[in-house]
Amino acid sequence: MSKFKINFVLLMILLLLPLYSQAQHRHRHGRHWGDNSKGIHIVTSFSDFASIARHIVRDKGYVQYISDGKGDPHFVSPKPSYAMMLRKADLWVTTGLDLEIWSTTLLDKARNKKIMDGEVGFVAAADGVPLVQKVEKADRTEGDIHLMGNPHIHTSPLNWKIIANNITIGLQKIDASNSEFYLQNRDEFNDKVDRAMFGDPLIDLFGAETLEPLLRNKTLYTFLDKEYQGEKLINKLGGWLKDMLPYNGETVIAYHKNWAYFVDTFGLHVAGYVEPKPGIPPSAKHVQDTIQLIKDQNINLMLIATYFERSTPEMIASRTNTKAVYLPLSCGAVPGTEDIFDLADYWISQIDRTPKGGN
Repeated sequence: MSKFKINFVLLMILLLLPLYSQAQHRHRHGRHWGDNSKGIHIVTSFSDFASIARHIVRDKGYVQYISDGKGDPHFVSPKPSYAMMLRKADLWVTTGLDLEIWSTTLLDKARNKKIMDGEVGFVAAADGVPLVQKVEKADRTEGDIHLMGNPHIHTSPLNWKIIANNITIGLQKIDASNSEFYLQNRDEFNDKVDRAMFGDPLIDLFGAETLEPLLRNKTLYTFLDKEYQGEKLINKLGGWLKDMLPYNGETVIAYHKNWAYFVDTFGLHVAGYVEPKPGIPPSAKHVQDTIQLIKDQNINLMLIATYFERSTPEMIASRTNTKAVYLPLSCGAVPGTEDIFDLADYWISQIDRTPKGGN
């Protein structure tokens, strides 16, 4: 090798080493946004909450998260590096339900009193979210149930606005001098959500304060069937709801109850689950029953979070006309989904590529 080539290789190594070191730091200590040398230090349990927090805090703070959805969010290894993140945090954003059981160990190790439940630096993202699948009686024979309700609240964009408001309140408590800044950013975020959901024409005509309650109480499409200025309002529907309109009323199979809020918002119906009970691996008999259910009801779509095993869904798909669609549960679980808006785009684009009527 010539002297010139050797020098060139050495130069490239010197240039790339800092980038490699930064990448390793991110891998060890969690993905983050912002300048960690100044401002509010926010740590969130999941990358979805981090993405929303970033829209609110902007350049006033630094956001880190623990889990990005590449693994099961119910089971996160309590690494010492995560405890160090929490030790330095000004604000801790967690679902506030019984999902992040693993966070108790981290908080104990962090010894940061200001971010404990009930303290000024604690934010429960689920406060005010209309929870589904609440369980009245504890019975572990029913599998890995969530007694307080389904915790996967971020799978409905309608809930993002509630999460954003909870984060905003938390920021106002610890940084009152920038209260108006956070409120303005929250309002801009909420408007972006509304327009992504309904499209500009309907939002400009009626506003989210009219449209969102109609969507939540299942009367939106009755309302949109009315005429306005010579045409049906449904023709003005845009955004994600328009993209998902062909699937409104569609019956689907899901692997787990991850998508409860998503299907509720977009009008899908879950007929059954690959898991016989939450967290319980499917038996051969249950798989056969699921295959028969799919055939009997001519179900074309099966929703699976990307961290689940694929052998069972693929086997079910091979014996039926259903299409297995693998969706990342959280931001960053697959490339191009680092922001929560990109995540929802990805969900809907993957579903929309599913041929109606099977493979």
